[in-house]
Amino acid sequence: MASAPPEDFRCPISLELMGDPVILATGQTYDRASIQRWLDAGHRTCPKTKQVLYDTKLIPNYALRSLIYQWANANGVDLKRPTESFVSADTGKYEVAEREGLLHMKVLVEDLIKSLSSTTVQTRRDAIKKISELAKESKERRNLIVEAGGIACILPLTSCGDPHIEDAGLQSLLELSLDDDNKVGLVAEGAVDAIVQALRMGSMDIRIKAARTLTSLALVDVNKATIGSQHDVIPALVKLLAEGNIRGKKESMSALCALCMFHDNKPRAVLSGVVPLLLALLIEGRSELVELALTVLDFLSTSIEGRIAITREPALPTLVGLLKFGTSRSKEHAAAVLWSLCFSSKKYTLQAFNAGALDTCSLLMQVGTARAKRKAGSLVKAFQECGRW
Repeated sequence: MASAPPEDFRCPISLELMGDPVILATGQTYDRASIQRWLDAGHRTCPKTKQVLYDTKLIPNYALRSLIYQWANANGVDLKRPTESFVSADTGKYEVAEREGLLHMKVLVEDLIKSLSSTTVQTRRDAIKKISELAKESKERRNLIVEAGGIACILPLTSCGDPHIEDAGLQSLLELSLDDDNKVGLVAEGAVDAIVQALRMGSMDIRIKAARTLTSLALVDVNKATIGSQHDVIPALVKLLAEGNIRGKKESMSALCALCMFHDNKPRAVLSGVVPLLLALLIEGRSELVELALTVLDFLSTSIEGRIAITREPALPTLVGLLKFGTSRSKEHAAAVLWSLCFSSKKYTLQAFNAGALDTCSLLMQVGTARAKRKAGSLVKAFQECGRW
């Protein structure tokens, strides 16, 4: 007699074992047929959390599907797998060679994943290196790795103590994260904990790769909240910004940009001490870092905490200088930051006016990007009022 399936394998709607689990935008998993019926009935909320759904896309949860089928096979439960198409787009007919090639690749992937638990270091090195290469080749091969339960086997390797294995393991996660279908699943399986461990403890190259992977995962909106809420993520990125080389600083700021699109992550970044580091980069003036630093400051300045932190620092002369001498994109972000600061504080508006920002913004209205012109125009009006005070 089969044992009862784990509760996580049951659909929250039907309470039946899921044959085709999919992830909703809220991060909750349902059986495809059940949640599709719910959506087709006109509902636009998540059945479990009651959150309003602004996106009804269903993302296959390959990792959970693999675990369910492993359990089903071990317990003699017959489940129909979702139909897998081998139809050629060119001919509209079944391609036997293509099917056989896919089946062969599936066996290869399953064997490689088994080799990840080998007691021989070289075997593990060879297996994870090959998996990272396959993951880089195509979406179909990435799907095979995920469906075979590869994520759960790769995660422990990112902090195993062997730099070759750790690097290839992180590379594999980065490649798998390129597909939107995998981004939510990776986070749901606990990839963030493994990535942050690498971000905190790894070599500089490992930390850079970890930051890049977080950026990729954070491109999905639901992940921005989940990743940012994990205690060590943003502090680890800020630490990389402080300690990293040029590449490290770039990847750190790219990840912070992606995360700070979600409002709740802005105070977390401020509390982690990111603002003085960003302003120091503006003063240092490396063109390849200034634009990114200003982009992060642009996001942060839309929060109360961000504005307070920026105004505590002697940022005004630097911002006004960038409005005049920065690149086109730097001018745009500098204008946006200055706009946020001035329109929340008359005192700061007067300081900016006295620092000569009126003339600079007047010029920017003529030569800036469309967004820079809008911000500069609003600032000019505010500064003109200052002149009448």
